[in-house]
Order: sequence, then C-alpha cells, then structure tokens
Amino acid sequence: MRLSISSKLGIVIVASALVSFLPLPVRAQAVAPVSLSVDGSTACIDGEITPAVAADFAALAGRTGLKSVSLNSPGGRVFPALEIARAIKAAGLNTIVPSGSECHSACAFIFLAGRERIAQGKLGVHQVSGVDDPSLTQTAIGRIYEDLVTFNAPSYLVSRMLRTPPGDMYVFTPEELERNSINIRDASKAQSVPHLLPVETWLRQSWLVGVFVNTHTRQPFIALESNTMMPLLRIAHYPQRSQTFVEIMVPEGSISGTSTQLELRFAHGNDDPFSLFVNADIETNAYAFDFPTDPVAIQKFWAAFATGTQLTVLNSFGVEIGRYSLAGSRRALEDFFKVALR
Repeated sequence: MRLSISSKLGIVIVASALVSFLPLPVRAQAVAPVSLSVDGSTACIDGEITPAVAADFAALAGRTGLKSVSLNSPGGRVFPALEIARAIKAAGLNTIVPSGSECHSACAFIFLAGRERIAQGKLGVHQVSGVDDPSLTQTAIGRIYEDLVTFNAPSYLVSRMLRTPPGDMYVFTPEELERNSINIRDASKAQSVPHLLPVETWLRQSWLVGVFVNTHTRQPFIALESNTMMPLLRIAHYPQRSQTFVEIMVPEGSISGTSTQLELRFAHGNDDPFSLFVNADIETNAYAFDFPTDPVAIQKFWAAFATGTQLTVLNSFGVEIGRYSLAGSRRALEDFFKVALR
C-alpha cells in the first residue's frame, strides 16, 4: 500500500523562497576575449558565450562541409548558448572538448547538442542561476530542461547539475563521461536514455527537493533526493495516485531476490542511534519500500529524518548499503510537504 502525504504527519509547513536560476554565470576569473573561427570542417568556440558569438555562429552553422564544433569555454549566457546548441542540433554537427580544454557552465549545453559528442578535456556543470532579468520565470527554466531532453542529456548529468550550487562546478571524471552516456561516440548506436524533467527544484545542503516529470510516462511527481548519488536515496510522491514511497537506487543487476528487510539507522550527534526496520521490494535497480502503516512509526520516521545528523541504510546481513548526511533535511522536508499539500 502506498501512503498519501497529509498534514497529520506533524510537519510544520513554512514558506520558502524559490531560488532563481538564470543565467549561468561564468566562473569568477579573468575571461579571455572570445573567438569564433573555422579550421577545415571544424568550428572553434574559444572563450565566453555571448549574444554576439551566437549571432556569428548562426551565420556559419549551415556552411557546407562543416561537421563539428570544438569547445573551450568557461561558460557565459544561457540563452545564447542554447541558440548555438539548437543550431548544432539542427545541422547534425558533432561536438568535442579537446584534451587540455574545458567546457563549463553554459558551454555544457552546447556540448550536449552534438550528434556525436566527446569530452576529452574537462566538462563541468552547476545550477542555472542569476537574478538580473525579472522576466525570466520558472516556465523559462522548464524550457531549458526541455531542450536538454531533446539533446538526449542523461538524467545523471541533469541530476549533477541540479545538485551543484551556482558558485561551485562539478567536473565529470572520464569514467562518468563514458558510463553515463554523456559521451556519445557513435550516433547510430546511441539509445535514448531515461529522463527526468525538472519543473521546480530547491537545493537544501545535502538534499534536493523538486517537482519532476518522467518524460517517458509523462507523470509528474515530487521528490526529495539525497545529494549522494551512489546510491541515490529518493522519497517520491505521486499526487495523482496518492502514493508515497522510498527508493534506493543501485547499479542494475547488483542485487537479486524479490524482497528483504532494511535497517534505517538514524544518528543524532553523540546520542544512541535510532533504527527503523522496513520490508523492501527488490527491483532491477533499486530497493523500494512503503512507509510504515502505523501512524506512530510514520511520525518517528519523519521526526528522525528532520532532526538526525546521519542516516545509514543496512541490508538484512548488516552490510551498509548507503550513508547519507541529514544536513538541511528539516528545510528540505518543509519544501517537500509544502509542494505536496498544494
């Protein structure tokens, strides 16, 4: 049985400010003058992304014989970057970040639009941010992520983007680039990857809260997710079905069986840890379980989650599955319930 969220769970709902997202800033450093050039069949973008660069690129995107775009940029303006990305997508061009180069922030949007895309250098992402244009709304933000879906941007990359504050930069390792379909070396063999389309998101220290749409099922859901992604812990609420459950995402094929018991061990400073035991279903890539049916147990779960300092999940053999900081969990829960009770 999936349990619906209700105010009787004892969580105080308070208003919280929505973080603005646009545009992505370049990193706080001196930025070299931008250059846009063509070397044989390759267009080269070197420097900050600006409206002028987008206009110049539009003029050459359809040039006969142009096959790829080489990138070396610390980022820049989101909308010009998306203009370039759409032109790359329409022309079927490939993108590359050469070894020794970087493609950070808004530049990553351009990279993702490539028919084939290979980052040999550094690819970095962070949250979309900025408050200099009051006309930029949450609807515009949703459109940005819709573009990422059309670029076949994997959910792993989008999740890392959402979890990285605007002042930081998450740079993918070579292993992450290959393992998570960020690099696409043969477009003819590339497969569509699962997508979660963010509609609204809030980052609360170690927890991400958001409203998402599964682009395959078109169903919206509210999620409270750990900043730790290996493995990811997600509390999901589907309002149209009044369902609320917990998932712990693990590599596909790493677990077997149909069900097991999990221990949720909550720590709070120097106090003795508090444990709840739940029966979880074993799926192809996740442990999944409902909240306890006992209202007292439900309240204990939320109270422990909101006030604890660390959550450790162990399997029936006492082996640790995942460990999660609970920093920011109280604020994240307030956001989660506020949205769920709209």
